[in-house]
Amino acid sequence: MIYEFKLPDIGEGLHEAEIIRWLIREGDVVKADQPIAEIQTDKAMVEMTTPVAGKVVALAGSEGATVKVGEPLIVVETEASAAGEAAPAEDSHREAVSVAQEGAPRPARKRAIAAPSVRKRAREMGVPIDEVEGTGEGGRVTLADLERYVREREAAAAVAEAVPSEGSEAAILPSGSVATERKADTAAWTSIASMERVVPEEERIPLRGLRKKIAEKMVKSAYTAPHVTGMDEVDVTKLVEIRKHLASQLAEERIKLTYLPFVIKAVTRALKQYPMFNASLDEETNEIVLKKRYHIGIATATKAGLVVPVIRDADQKSIRELAIEIAELSEKAHRQALRLEELQGSTFTITSTGAGGGWFATPIINYPEVAIFGAHAIKRKPVVIDDEIAIRDMMGISLTFDHRVIDGEPAGRFMRTVAHNLENPEVLLLDVR
Repeated sequence: MIYEFKLPDIGEGLHEAEIIRWLIREGDVVKADQPIAEIQTDKAMVEMTTPVAGKVVALAGSEGATVKVGEPLIVVETEASAAGEAAPAEDSHREAVSVAQEGAPRPARKRAIAAPSVRKRAREMGVPIDEVEGTGEGGRVTLADLERYVREREAAAAVAEAVPSEGSEAAILPSGSVATERKADTAAWTSIASMERVVPEEERIPLRGLRKKIAEKMVKSAYTAPHVTGMDEVDVTKLVEIRKHLASQLAEERIKLTYLPFVIKAVTRALKQYPMFNASLDEETNEIVLKKRYHIGIATATKAGLVVPVIRDADQKSIRELAIEIAELSEKAHRQALRLEELQGSTFTITSTGAGGGWFATPIINYPEVAIFGAHAIKRKPVVIDDEIAIRDMMGISLTFDHRVIDGEPAGRFMRTVAHNLENPEVLLLDVR
């Protein structure tokens, strides 16, 4: 029988997905639970598997196509129907003609075993991953295998260019002569050196996958919610000292302590005072939805693009617990190994540019949330304290908010509350366990 495998809703609110890479072709015979495609949802790249075995008779489209939830992803002729039904005479004749024209049957294509992140890197490098010999466990292709393949391919290309053609001078000289060999080598390398290097004027990169989803979300947020950004600077001299002291203690447990856990605690305490910031706007019902739990999204930059893993119930966790969870989520994000549930459900988002970032920024709201907080670089600056100049550790902060829901005055109070919490970090340590 013919089975249509339709794209399921594999995540909260999923409407469609983009086909990044087909792992099968029409005519392939697949097993149940065999990976068939890598798809990009709004949140993450997912490897889809087929629930049935059989022969693939149709694919939803080419790589880069978009498939909606409920639409067929692949069509499979199950093994039972293939074995129990004879092919029509016309099809048999067409198949016989095809075989006669094409000669011997093609060898079965070997499908490489590799993680989605390795497959993505192979696409970026222009490497046909199925041709790469894997040296990982069970023959798995690794990033090192990709680099080795590229080096070998470049070396082979250089050798091919260096070998003189049949019509060259070296080809008609007597063989076995040292002078002849030197002359041939010299001619070949001189030819290579004299070749003019052609530099293309531009390169076009398809806007696909995660980059495309980021673009769509940014445009929707920027052109739906009227963005307003406030900026300020905060004296975090005490925080710098406390973090340094705690970091040395946690380092003994191999826990890396950054400033981000303190920022999360400072923000969640402010969210409890100003619940309108821990909210979203339901445009269909014209209602402001106040969230009663504090799930903080952490904007994380990766080589693949920006992702926002979520720390659930952040207000219930200590500085130590937050540090551990941040490190785990960050490591998964860079391996592109985050689960869908780890990328969903945030109620408020924080972006931290860190030491390498600028002093201020205007972050875009993680729609449909109504605000986003930015913690930026810490710099030692001269400031006036009691009419005297002192050198203090100052952090730049910013708050972008949806002006449909939040006005400027409460936004200013929210920022001052967060600033107060950061300037007095002892209040953030009350629940350290």
